[in-house]
Amino acid sequence: MLARRTVVWRLAAAAGTRCRAHSSTRLSVDASLAVMGLSHGASPTEVKLRFYELAKLTHPDAVRDAPPTAGQPTFVEVLSAFEVLVAEEAAAAAEEEV
Repeated sequence: MLARRTVVWRLAAAAGTRCRAHSSTRLSVDASLAVMGLSHGASPTEVKLRFYELAKLTHPDAVRDAPPTAGQPTFVEVLSAFEVLVAEEAAAAAEEEV
C-alpha cells in the first residue's frame, strides 16, 4: 500500500499539482474539456470513452519506460479532468430532477 501512495505523490509532484485528496484547486470545465480534447457538446458516453483512451496512453503502469511527451497531458491531469466533468454531469442531472 505504501508503494501505491508513493507513486501517486510522485505523479502529482511531476504534474505540479497536489494529490487529489489534498488539493484545494480544481480544473474548470473548460480546462477539463481541453485536457480531454472534447468540445462542449460532448455526451457522458464520449467523456467516458475519451477518459479510457487517455488513461491507457498516460497511466504510469502502461508507459513505464517511455518518457512523457511535451504537450501531452499526464495521468493525474486526465483523472482530474474526468472527475470535474463527471461531477458537472451529476450536478446537471440532479438539477433536471428538481
